[in-house]
Amino acid sequence: MASGLTRAAIYALRTGSTQASRLSVRAIHLEGFTKAAAQVGMKMAKDKFLETDDYYTKGVPDSELKFDYDKYGSLTKVFDDHRHVDPFTHVKDELDSVTDCIKDIVGSDHKVLNTVASYFIEAAGKRIRPAIVMLLSEALQKGNEPTERQARIAQISEMIHTASLLHDDVIDKSDSRRGLKTINKLFGNKMAVLGGDFLLARASLTLARLRDPTVIELMSTIIEHLVKGELMQLHKAEPSISNYVTKSYYKTASLMANSCKSAAILGGHDENMQLVAYEYGKNVGLAFQIVDDLLDFEGNTDDLGKPTLSDIHSGLATAPVLYAAQHFNEMQPLIDRKFSQVGDVQLALHYVEKSGALGETRALATSYAEAAVAAACQLPASNAQSALIALVERVLLRNR
Repeated sequence: MASGLTRAAIYALRTGSTQASRLSVRAIHLEGFTKAAAQVGMKMAKDKFLETDDYYTKGVPDSELKFDYDKYGSLTKVFDDHRHVDPFTHVKDELDSVTDCIKDIVGSDHKVLNTVASYFIEAAGKRIRPAIVMLLSEALQKGNEPTERQARIAQISEMIHTASLLHDDVIDKSDSRRGLKTINKLFGNKMAVLGGDFLLARASLTLARLRDPTVIELMSTIIEHLVKGELMQLHKAEPSISNYVTKSYYKTASLMANSCKSAAILGGHDENMQLVAYEYGKNVGLAFQIVDDLLDFEGNTDDLGKPTLSDIHSGLATAPVLYAAQHFNEMQPLIDRKFSQVGDVQLALHYVEKSGALGETRALATSYAEAAVAAACQLPASNAQSALIALVERVLLRNR
């Protein structure tokens, strides 16, 4: 992953100026973050940033919104009551518009760069991130269409996500994604990194044009979190469920959480609704990542569009492995040596299956799904609210 945006770069973006964003992105890649701030004439010492999280040391806090069994009965009953709205069909036109706008935003007169930046956008994966932003924006506005500025958040979130995929594939040396060859496989690592950088630059310009300092800082923090998550993964933080959840928040859920909160802010909603939006995005994001790691063991390559067991082959200990280690001490040496010896992967799979770790992992995902539904139930009743709840069920039951 590229180094991302440190505080100096975030400060440059916070001015809301297109020129500032351009200068900061240019400086990031050429001469460093300190010069980025200097180029736009800023004195960082006089500014106070938004309070940053300390999840790295304390872990991700539990949701402030709890699923009320007395009120709702069960998660299954809530899903039954809201399954009639297909979330992706409900915002299909909006998602198509988001994709078209992204194509316009990333258009370049450099043929190869244009191809690289557009490659996965053309493939149009799940588009779950822009779908969440568009559905949440509509639900907050009691069924009214999202504003143009909220739609921009959906576009920015997808560009940041796609950029992170390009960078991750370089780090992980991946050969396939969404059933296609990766950019690094087709064009080499340098073009993959540059393509990701280009997408981040265009996302930053689009973000700066919103001219909302709080939203600009929130969305910029997503990129900082992506870097923190990658560093936790590269430096092998102490293997524990708490650290695993923190890494999952940084790498996946932060993007959804802060995009949702940004959409609420741009819609003019109060702090309570901003919290609801954030909690929905955070918890559905964590459920999504945990299920993704579960599918690495339970899924198949054709459905996933990428090889199974890729995490464990890369030496990563995700939730199923960590839960298995709680039952079998023999797992720890395998984790410590990153499953590098002959037979390690097969032995780890044996312990995962024997321990019931897959069931525990699904229970963990379900706990975050409950918190996401609890947040969605705070929204005004509408088809968009039902779609958000139905989307949580899709996340839990997905096979790709």
